[in-house]
Amino acid sequence: MDRIETGRLTLRSWRIDDAAEAASLFRYASDPEIGLRCGWPPHTSIEGSMDDIRNILAVENNWAITIKDGEETTGSEVDADAPVGSIALKPVSHYTTDVVTGKPELEVRYGRYLGSNALELGYWIGRPFWGRGYMPEALRAVLEYAFGTLRVDAVWGGHYARNPQSGRVMAKCGLRVVGESKQDYYPLIDRRYDGVYRIITADEWHGQ
Repeated sequence: MDRIETGRLTLRSWRIDDAAEAASLFRYASDPEIGLRCGWPPHTSIEGSMDDIRNILAVENNWAITIKDGEETTGSEVDADAPVGSIALKPVSHYTTDVVTGKPELEVRYGRYLGSNALELGYWIGRPFWGRGYMPEALRAVLEYAFGTLRVDAVWGGHYARNPQSGRVMAKCGLRVVGESKQDYYPLIDRRYDGVYRIITADEWHGQ
């Protein structure tokens, strides 16, 4: 799906070789408070942001988060169609797999959700837009797409233990903690962090 609409947001495909698109991405992704919380280095140039759109973001089930025209954005002027963040559904990561397969009781219960009919979330939004409920709004819409359109069995989410804000977003959308890890290594930023891993199954989503 190229486009998902919510009350205040439009989630759309990323635009390749678009100077304004790259400039907006750079504006928010160059903030070290963003990338280092997500396992990637802060962007250092608009040209680099354009390359990341072309080579990383412009893929299936990866959406630019944009704020609809007329939505109040006091403190941060932003064009109505400019990306201020990103949200994606991806294959289940090895970090999640390692947590589940590392404990027999978890593998028995959740091992069936590590296959091709499960996906994992990735998301971020620019710091000026924190605390406004945009991220849970986007996440709920993407979960509805995952379960209603793609008909996956489960969606996973992971976050650093030291990033409880991301955990609260997931919890608001029904993702519950399955397990934790110690000192996962993130090569893009050459750092280690403890991780928290969450899941919501199709039955849980439809039963809310």
